[in-house]
Amino acid sequence: MNNKFISIPQLVVLMITNRLVISITFGSSSVGGNDIWDCIVSSVVVFFLTFILVLPNYFLFSKSNNLDIADISEILFGRIGNVITITYALYFMLICAYTLASFKIFIENVMNPPISFLVLSCAIIIFACYAASKGIEAISRSGSIILFFTVFLLILMGISLFKVIDFTNFKPFFFDGYDSFNNGILFMLSRMSCIPAMAMLIPMSKGNLKQGIIFWNVSVLFLISSIIFFVTGVLGELSQIKLFPIYTSTSVAKISKFENLDALFLGLWTCAIFTKISMFLNLSSECLRKVFGRNNNKIFIFFLGATLLFTNMFAKITNLSSGIFDTRSLFILTILTSFVIPLILLISKKIINRASI
Repeated sequence: MNNKFISIPQLVVLMITNRLVISITFGSSSVGGNDIWDCIVSSVVVFFLTFILVLPNYFLFSKSNNLDIADISEILFGRIGNVITITYALYFMLICAYTLASFKIFIENVMNPPISFLVLSCAIIIFACYAASKGIEAISRSGSIILFFTVFLLILMGISLFKVIDFTNFKPFFFDGYDSFNNGILFMLSRMSCIPAMAMLIPMSKGNLKQGIIFWNVSVLFLISSIIFFVTGVLGELSQIKLFPIYTSTSVAKISKFENLDALFLGLWTCAIFTKISMFLNLSSECLRKVFGRNNNKIFIFFLGATLLFTNMFAKITNLSSGIFDTRSLFILTILTSFVIPLILLISKKIINRASI
């Protein structure tokens, strides 16, 4: 196994990068509402709900002697615990598929002229498999660099876009009803895949976990709120018909003599997608390695990578809120893996009182 211990700041980087990939796709069309501005309030509600969702993972894994979800499941339930481990492996692969699907829809509907998705997806998956085989520590290092440049670019674009904000675009909250608010909460929670990832990542992280979780959650709140603020202020009602309104907003950003920042933004977003897929490929393969009792997870990484590439090449996906990616289905799976299963394991641990856990 190539995974080594990482620091809590590295864990936070992975979690923020994970959330960044989804936040960039945020818009009225993806959320399913009339006014994305109401989602500012949704993000505040989700901020507090996130602390509740993360509690079972925090109490279960912060003092479990470096045991992850697979280890604890096997100790408590024996071979039956493999059902839980496989559930997480499948969930992680579903998130990889969703991430690539969102990238595919972007390439086919927003890019002009369009770029070959097959070429890009092949490159991303091949490099993601290689990075995953190097372990979570290597992924976190590359993620740190990508996150730094992405945040730096977002700050520059924020400064540029602030000059073109039309404050008449900001309506009173809930002006058109509560649909956007309710759908915003459901959308954000259903894409909270970083919490299930903690079930594998917390045991291999060293440092102050409580401070890391707080910093991560505050950063996510600021990130989503900033995106909603600038998208609403720059695009107004136009944001309701754009698939990727944040990308449309970047197309009008200029810093001094530098234009076409949207191209640079696309490059950094592609790198963030690479980091996210690398992480979930690694975690999924690690789950399979523990189920099948192998010493090395590389064979699983490349098998999962090939499966991911095959499904994305032939799957016809036109909507990220329908079919296998239906928001309600993702919500159920995310709540199951982020809260319900860890809570069941935590209660079982207390009842069985295994000293080794």
